[in-house]
Amino acid sequence: MFQSSMDFKTDLRERLSRDLPGASSQMKMVPETRRREIKDGPDAGNARKAAVLICLFPDEVGDIRLVLIRRNEYDGVHSGQISFPGGRFEKEDTDMIYTALREAEEETNILIRDVEVLGEITPVYIPPSNFFVSPVVGWTKKRPDLIPDPSEVSEILDIPLSELLDPNNIQQRNIPHKEFNVIDVPCFIIQGHIVWGATAMMLMEFVDILGAG
Repeated sequence: MFQSSMDFKTDLRERLSRDLPGASSQMKMVPETRRREIKDGPDAGNARKAAVLICLFPDEVGDIRLVLIRRNEYDGVHSGQISFPGGRFEKEDTDMIYTALREAEEETNILIRDVEVLGEITPVYIPPSNFFVSPVVGWTKKRPDLIPDPSEVSEILDIPLSELLDPNNIQQRNIPHKEFNVIDVPCFIIQGHIVWGATAMMLMEFVDILGAG
C-alpha cells in the first residue's frame, strides 16, 4: 500500500486530519441488539470517560503491525475480550491522549516516551459498561518490548495490517453472551480470535480511513 513505513505514517497522519467516517463506519460492526443504544449515545453526558491506544509500528521486514490485547477472565461485561490497551480517565490525567498512553504503558509496557501521536478517530459509546471511549492513534519506530500486566492482560497480540484489511476476515458469528445467552455479531476474525463490539467498531473505522482515497 505504501512504499515505506515513513510514507505510511505521513499518509495516515494526513488522513486522520480529514473529516472522519465516524458512525457510518462504526455501525457496520454493531449487533442489531445494540443499535438503538449506540445511536442514542450516552445519557445526558453521564458516561464514564476512557481512552485506548491504537499502537502501530513497522516490523523487521517493513510491514505495519498494530497491538491488541486479550483481557483476563473476570466477573464483568468485557471478560476475556480482545481490545486495544486502554482504560478509564483519571483526574490526574491532562487529557484523553494521556489517558490512552498511560493505560497502554501500564497494561503492555508501550512506553509513553516512545509513542508519536498521529491523531484520533471517532469516540465510541459502550452501553453495557457506560463508557465513552476515545481512540488515540500512535506510532512507535520499532516493535515495543511488549509485556502484559498480569492483573489485567492475559495475552498481547501484534497483528499485520494485511490481516485486518483482508475482507475475508470480516464475518458474522454467534457467540455466548451473559445478557442475551447467544448473540449474533459482526466481527473481525484475527489470529483465530473473534473481535467484536466496541473494538470492532474502532477497527472498522480505521480500516475505512486506510481505504479512503
